[in-house]
Amino acid sequence: MKKRFLCPSRSKVSFIDPNRAKVELQNGETYIVGFPGPSNYLSGDHFILSLGWEFDLYWGTQGSMDKDYRIINSHLYRDEYDMMIFIVLEQKRSEERKRIGERIKELRKKKNLDAKSLASRVGIDASNLSRIEQGHYSVGFDILSKIANALDAKVDIVELDDARP
Repeated sequence: MKKRFLCPSRSKVSFIDPNRAKVELQNGETYIVGFPGPSNYLSGDHFILSLGWEFDLYWGTQGSMDKDYRIINSHLYRDEYDMMIFIVLEQKRSEERKRIGERIKELRKKKNLDAKSLASRVGIDASNLSRIEQGHYSVGFDILSKIANALDAKVDIVELDDARP
């Protein structure tokens, strides 16, 4: 009897939990993929290989994330896996913290506030505000809302463009 070897995908796939997986492409982009139930997780290594291959072959080939999502989803469904419920580009946390910190600093300077004054208005230590502005400190939503309020701004969720680099 011949032995069959499964060729690994170029994309790295791993489960975060039974309903989500992380897919890292060769170009460094990372996506979080969600599922309606744990049956993909229970399929284990075979599902990880299948999802990796699908991303290798089809992600970025259809001209939009929505079309890529649909083709990969249809192939997984054809192979009797649970369909995906979402694919989200994962921002690197440190990059996002830095971006938010830079925006806070920009708004603070625009209001002619020094860091100590803003920190006092928000009720946090000036050194913590400095770490937030530098992107070295992960700030909770409540503090972020207080900072935004003190800067006459608001926290909002903004949709990203579907364009890819």
